[in-house]
Amino acid sequence: MNGELVNPRKAPRLAHRCRVDVRDRFSTWSAATEDLGPLGCQLVSPRLASPGRELKLRIYCETIGQTIETSGRVVWTRAESPSRLGIQFEASRASPAWFDVLMRTDPLAAGSTRRAPARLPREAMLRLGVPPLYIADFSAEEVAVLRRIGSGITVESLARQLGSAFDRVRGAIFALLARRLLVLSASEAVGPAAWNQPLLAAEKALAAAGVKLPAPTVGPNGAGGRSAAAQKLFDEGIAHLTAGRIEVAVGRLQEARRLAPTDPLIAGALQRLTPWAARQAGAVSNHATAAAGGGPRGGKNSRG
Repeated sequence: MNGELVNPRKAPRLAHRCRVDVRDRFSTWSAATEDLGPLGCQLVSPRLASPGRELKLRIYCETIGQTIETSGRVVWTRAESPSRLGIQFEASRASPAWFDVLMRTDPLAAGSTRRAPARLPREAMLRLGVPPLYIADFSAEEVAVLRRIGSGITVESLARQLGSAFDRVRGAIFALLARRLLVLSASEAVGPAAWNQPLLAAEKALAAAGVKLPAPTVGPNGAGGRSAAAQKLFDEGIAHLTAGRIEVAVGRLQEARRLAPTDPLIAGALQRLTPWAARQAGAVSNHATAAAGGGPRGGKNSRG
């Protein structure tokens, strides 16, 4: 880690669950917000969309009795179940007025959110705050961070422990600070024993959903010597494959192979998927031929 850790959020977010109708060019589906702010949100979504894709959102915020209709661009995707999408709202379509109303419904959370730091020096000491009274829906990234805090750890030491996985948890650090589950002051901190049961419960819930905690890749350049970027693409490909999204899985694995062309694990995974990929290519080719008026027997008037 070099220099300061910068908060990726340019505006406050509340951990708030709302039902959302999502629409892209070809389909519509239902999702839910994991957090929500005036400039964007995180969605727990049964479907993924590629970064850069524009989506239409209808957010049903029952707490304030409003339906927020906006457009957003996908900034990041996470394939691990439950799948998530990071959305940045279009500035011209997202009005902050509704968010001010939402913030007034929970002054304590609003105050904590506004106090989230914009940046952290690498020597900043992170400590555990008071755990929630009720079992919270912690993300895998948040649990991975909380498990490593102990009696206190600097940002730099946390980065070293998490290695290649640190980029994935940067946002979680600031989210935990906003909720005061992480604190910077020793006077506000609690001992790690207070977190034993909440973290065990969170880990059990994540394991039941098949979600693995972020962890550093093995070896100086990742598992098997592959780079962290190739490892990330490989992990995403396997996660998509497990979820049945084979076309997306093939694409991720092909990207990983371009970064690590001699990696036997990546090559082996692609080889096992070759028959499916070939069938898909054939189906697309036949569809294109039929659409052009041709067919397997040579013409649009052929009836076999």
